[in-house]
Amino acid sequence: MPPDGNSSVPSALSNTGFDSGDEEPAFAGDLGLTAQTTFANNFLKKTVEKTSLRKNNPRMEAALLKLRGLVESHQQKSISHGPRFPLQTAVPPGGICKLPMPPISAVTTVLKTQMTLFNLYRSLICLSDFSKLYRQVYSVPEECSSSVFTIVNVLLHTLFTEQQGQSTDQMLREEYSHYIQQCRVNLETSLANVPSFLPGKVEDVQALMLGVFYAIETSRPLLSWQLNCNAAQLCQTAGYHRIETAREDPAAAKLKGSLFWTIFNVDASLSLRLRRAPAIHECDINIPCVIGLDAFGLEWSAISAFWIKIARLQRRIYQDLYSPAAQSTSQPQLIDRARMLAEDARSLQVESEECRTLLHSYLQAVNSSGIGDMILRGHEAQFHVTFALVFQYIPRAVPQVERSRFSEECLAAARQAMMVHRDCARLPDPGSYLRAVYIHWTFLLTPFSPFFVLFCYVLETLSIPDLQLLQEFVTSLEASRGFSESIHKLYLLTKTITEIAVLYVEARSEQAGHRNVVPNEDEFEIYLDRLRQSEDPSRTITTDVQWAPSSDIQFTDVFDWFFGNDEILNF
Repeated sequence: MPPDGNSSVPSALSNTGFDSGDEEPAFAGDLGLTAQTTFANNFLKKTVEKTSLRKNNPRMEAALLKLRGLVESHQQKSISHGPRFPLQTAVPPGGICKLPMPPISAVTTVLKTQMTLFNLYRSLICLSDFSKLYRQVYSVPEECSSSVFTIVNVLLHTLFTEQQGQSTDQMLREEYSHYIQQCRVNLETSLANVPSFLPGKVEDVQALMLGVFYAIETSRPLLSWQLNCNAAQLCQTAGYHRIETAREDPAAAKLKGSLFWTIFNVDASLSLRLRRAPAIHECDINIPCVIGLDAFGLEWSAISAFWIKIARLQRRIYQDLYSPAAQSTSQPQLIDRARMLAEDARSLQVESEECRTLLHSYLQAVNSSGIGDMILRGHEAQFHVTFALVFQYIPRAVPQVERSRFSEECLAAARQAMMVHRDCARLPDPGSYLRAVYIHWTFLLTPFSPFFVLFCYVLETLSIPDLQLLQEFVTSLEASRGFSESIHKLYLLTKTITEIAVLYVEARSEQAGHRNVVPNEDEFEIYLDRLRQSEDPSRTITTDVQWAPSSDIQFTDVFDWFFGNDEILNF
């Protein structure tokens, strides 16, 4: 084995002399976002004006202007609409595998430490022997495939990141930071040079899957979708999803089936996130629903099977409620579909609690790092988010009891998701990167509707406890806002909206002499009704929105703005 080599990081920010990667197209699933954000901005402005709050409240005026500025800033490009691989560097003579790696002594040292996220990723791609791969990269790089190089660098990136978060030694943290950046340059360069036609080996699928995980970690949903679709295509071409292939070699079939189901799960989440039909059709699948997380014990096998059930529910939510075809149906039909989906969601609730109990016991038994607990809570939050996406379509059974159109189940799911996140935010800090990973997976992968459901409910009822949940959510994002552009923008947006809600509640309470009254709902009802219309993308978007039913602006997908806008995350 060679000694520690050159650990210098090439300058990835300079694109001189090589192609930095294609620009991601403007349509990344966010068609109509500008219209919706503009509509929401004007809705708030009109509501305040009609209640005389804006005229008498300079702070409200300032908050509305701030929201308008955020709306306008969305029209500028972000990482979601820029180079797919901003850290890509030039391929050296001899190929990608000749790029400099972290010193092998550092690798062997961290491999002896606690590795929760590393082991989870390794298990999800069914990689039993990582040491064999990294030794190949270091010893005989000329014989190393680009897929193996990608696998090693993504997992080393994860490993160094997890250890950096747990270390209290500042010098060691800086050293790990250098290695992390080096791995990012390597893996982005490798992914940027993936051939159009891969041979379809298991290592090719594994490399693409780890690329998907990395893209989600760095909040690049369109890139995640593209890599996951490539992986799905390779799997289906090779028959990973068919029982006929499984009969040939049971051991290989188990590995391939696990890979396929992991891709299936991500496919479902990204389908909701980007409002695109899933790349995998369930009618083509006839293998058992098992993801082989054997290294983590039976508890994780149980949760992996549950993940597949949630993914199937998410696919139906998109197909029956949020797809363009669904949005062209009548409101009564959508409500009927939502009620059917709600029955399935309720049936999963008990199973979800049982799985969480098993996992919690397992994490305590193995003395897992903090990231393990964050993964568990993130999963729980996502479960409640999925519930909310269904229940928000179902109107309140007795609307006259309280002036809200939200059902109790919708509100309960939204509150529970927010409280689970609040508890997670209070856990010991695992490091800025790992906390950002948690935020990207929990809030930026699928539509995080709870915040916007509770915001609307606060406008309806002036609910102080729910307003407090909004404020706690904003506070929880503050420490991670500097890690990624998407978290920063989500923080600014939710902070501004919460400020407006606070000012609105305060002003309405003062106007009513501190009596418990609710605001005028007329504009709110009109707004919700308008959201239930489908958008015509050929229409011109303007900032002068009219509130009468004759308005020319139409909007796509129920609750796209307030109710869990899946595209708010690109804002």
